[in-house]
Amino acid sequence: MSPLDLVLISVLGAVAALPQNMAGFGFALVLAPLLVLFMDPEETVIIVNILAMLSATAVVWRLRRAVVWRTVGVLFVASLFGMPLGLLVLLAVDPTVIQVLIALAVLGGTLAPARGLTVGSSSAIAAAAGVAGGFLRTSTSAAGPPVILYLLARSLPADPFRATGSFFLMATAAVAIVLYAATGRLDGDIGLAVGAAIPGVAIGTGLGAAFAGRVSERWFRRLVTVLLVATALTALVTAFLG
Repeated sequence: MSPLDLVLISVLGAVAALPQNMAGFGFALVLAPLLVLFMDPEETVIIVNILAMLSATAVVWRLRRAVVWRTVGVLFVASLFGMPLGLLVLLAVDPTVIQVLIALAVLGGTLAPARGLTVGSSSAIAAAAGVAGGFLRTSTSAAGPPVILYLLARSLPADPFRATGSFFLMATAAVAIVLYAATGRLDGDIGLAVGAAIPGVAIGTGLGAAFAGRVSERWFRRLVTVLLVATALTALVTAFLG
């Protein structure tokens, strides 16, 4: 891993931390399809999970009083049933397929809310969203799409939305990291990349927290939508071109 790669990872980490802190989701959706363009897909998934946990933890700490505990409890417990299957996919499936999965998860998480698509808000729907989020967490690192749709259906105010979504992302990322460690997937290169990215993530976290609530949500979501669709399509094209 070259010094330029490490600098780029840090810069991308800063960019990815902005939507996470401003909207309560989006770290993996921004970082994964960009990082996978110049890194191994499996390493990308693991690195993004570690950094996503750090970024989400900052949001949870800032908005800890706004977490909807019952909702996040159902989502998290359900996710434990999906994460082992996602890990099997990560370990057994061709890296190109993982890259395509990352891109599709990003597109789903971006286009569905943008088109006004939501799901029900029952406990059964919450459990299904949690299982799907757990599967996507360990297989692609992008655990947000199904949970975002569920929280949108709950029509939560901004702070509970950010806090609850971020707690789910933080908790599932922590479990995913334990699973990666247990299967021997953590190594020195991953540690180096994470260490290089932390300063950028810290800067992005600070800026995102400062701007949270100050930028028009309508324009912010439009900007994020354009960015996410562009990066996901780039990842898809790259995967199919080999």
